[in-house]
Amino acid sequence: MPIRSLLAETSFDPEQTEMIAKAFDDAWTELQIAKDEPAMASLVRTALARRIIEMAHRPGVEVQKLRDDAIAYVKNNPLWPAP
Repeated sequence: MPIRSLLAETSFDPEQTEMIAKAFDDAWTELQIAKDEPAMASLVRTALARRIIEMAHRPGVEVQKLRDDAIAYVKNNPLWPAP
């Protein structure tokens, strides 16, 4: 589920939307899910998007905080593959 469709369900101004999209893109780039695992990639992308949008409603958030929180959230999820 693309982040833009999740954003359509909420109310953010254009600046917040750009911040959310940047945090998502940065988090996704850092996690680098293998392309041969489309099911896992889809789950991770959805989890990242939902977490970033959820946290973006809090006051005083910034791109780096959103990105770091979303990465930690995904990595602490039991679905994340063990190293």
